[in-house]
Amino acid sequence: MTPVTAREKVWFLDTNVFAHWVLGEGKVLRYLCDDLDLHDEFFQIYQKRYHNSITFIEKIFEKRQEGLSDEFYVSSLATNELFAAIRDEVRSILFFKNGVPISRWRDARNNPDISAGCYEKIYEMTLQSFDSLFENHGIVIIPEFPPWDDPNYWSILSSILFLIKETKTQDATLLTTAILNRAHYFVTLDTPLIRSAKKSIHSHYSLALVNPTEGLQILRNRT
Repeated sequence: MTPVTAREKVWFLDTNVFAHWVLGEGKVLRYLCDDLDLHDEFFQIYQKRYHNSITFIEKIFEKRQEGLSDEFYVSSLATNELFAAIRDEVRSILFFKNGVPISRWRDARNNPDISAGCYEKIYEMTLQSFDSLFENHGIVIIPEFPPWDDPNYWSILSSILFLIKETKTQDATLLTTAILNRAHYFVTLDTPLIRSAKKSIHSHYSLALVNPTEGLQILRNRT
């Protein structure tokens, strides 16, 4: 695959950022709260958690309509991870609904069952959100960078895994794809990753790790 050539700035979005948009603006959260008969206050608490990501992505839509030529990408791995992120959010809501103590949420043996009907509805709503995100507003799904297309692939990925404490395999894969596509910004809600990797990644690869609030501030000044 030929690396992306940036005419302006190249942005990559992490799974957690657009997962919040799908849950909030994609109405998945509203469906879950209605289906489980949860109080509207619960909906508002969760919607507030999603606010920064939603505002950032809505600003992308706005800037694209204004003619901004920056390029916005989500890797194929991130789209696959989206379903796991939504599943985990559904589980947390079910834990809350069922009165399970937070101390037991991390034990996989306590994971609640998700009905086939609930899954099918969420899947349908997620695909509808994909239409809005990826077909109508200029955010593009891009394949992971193949290791055989660049001799530096393994050295970049392995150095991220070995030298940056908070990284997991999927983090290193997403960052390597962003780096080899010459991205300028990687937008994520992963605060430990930003804290541990920000200086090193920017120093070596000129890739800035930012949260959605920081990304929004940068984007507002882009013309």
